[in-house]
Order: sequence, then structure tokens, then C-alpha cells
Amino acid sequence: MNSIPTESDLRQRHFDFCPWVFGPESTAEEKAVQADYQALLRRVYGTTIGKNGYLSPNAAIIGQPPHECLVLGDDCYVAYGSYITGSITLGNSCTVNPYVTLRGKVRGGNSVRIGAHSCVLGFNHGHARVDLPVHRQPLTIEGIVLGSDIWIGSKVIVIDGVTVGSHTILAAGAVVTKDVPDYAIVGGNPARILRVRTHDEAAQPGVPPEIAVAANGARHS
Repeated sequence: MNSIPTESDLRQRHFDFCPWVFGPESTAEEKAVQADYQALLRRVYGTTIGKNGYLSPNAAIIGQPPHECLVLGDDCYVAYGSYITGSITLGNSCTVNPYVTLRGKVRGGNSVRIGAHSCVLGFNHGHARVDLPVHRQPLTIEGIVLGSDIWIGSKVIVIDGVTVGSHTILAAGAVVTKDVPDYAIVGGNPARILRVRTHDEAAQPGVPPEIAVAANGARHS
């Protein structure tokens, strides 16, 4: 029979699944344990973590020394069950929610929020030859570029080689196989532009007219 979780277990689960509460709600002892864990990852995998971050010890962060596996800015969080490997760089105020997969080469800006169970895959399997199994062919890596202020909904897949512009929303379940322009909202499989973040499709202050025109045109294609 499974034992009843302790209060410490409950606190750990709370931080693991809601990592943004760690800063204001953790004790000095819990902060010290987290600092030791981040130091371990830095020593073993060369990770670089900014100030006020939280990395769940129940996330799989796997590096390939001497290459940096993970570089995060300030106020970033990695939640329970996430799988991070390759060369991942994100700016400030980014959140990797539960069970997210980040692999290959991914470069992101600030305020990138990645919903649960999403996959951002900055690599692919080579498959040019038919006389060899796919798993025996070289990997290809183009990399994924994410702008700033991006909301990636749950269960989104972003394919290698894609650039996602700033101020965009990738709707839950979207499979993003092509570049996404700034301010666009995309969804579906394969993802297409649903609309632009403007008022009545007229360019609002700060949105370049050419972006609105391009995105609205793509929406009807």
C-alpha cells in the first residue's frame, strides 16, 4: 500500500507543478536546496540559470558536455516532467510547464510561455536514403528561433527550422511547420494563421502595417 504523502511531499509537488510560486512561498532551506541543485547542473552540464529561477528536480535536464545544455535568463521556471536536451537558450521570464519537451537547438527571447505537453524540436532525423533505417541516418539540425512575448498553448508541436515571431499565440494542439509572423495567432494541423492581434484587423499602434497585411493575406490563402 502506498504511504500517505508528507507535508514536505505536498510542498514539493506544489513547486514542481506551479514553479512560479517557489520564490514567494519557499523557505530559506528550500531555496538553499534549489541553489545546490542548480549548482550541480552547472557543474555537470554547464547550464546557466539567471536569478530567481526554479528547476524542478523531477524534470529531465540532460546535457552533453562540454556543450551547454540549457541557458535561462532571470525569473524562469522549469516544471515537473519536462525533458530538455540539446542546446536550449531562453531569455527572461520564460516558463516551461509540466511535461514539455525541448530538444535540439532552440533559441528564444523573453516571456516565452510553453504550455504543458508541448514539443519544440530543433532537430530532425535524416531520411534521404531508403537503403538504411531512418535511425541509422545522420540527424539534421536547422534550429528553432522563438521571438519574445510568445504564448505556446498545450500540446503544440514546433518543427525544426521554424521561426516564430514575437507577440504570437500558438493555439493548443497546433502543429507549426512554417514560420509565424509577429502578432499572428495560429492553430490547426498544419498550423495556419487564424487572425492577427489587431483591432478589427486594422493595425493597432505598434503593429507594422506590412505585418498585418501579410498575416491577414495568409489567413485567407
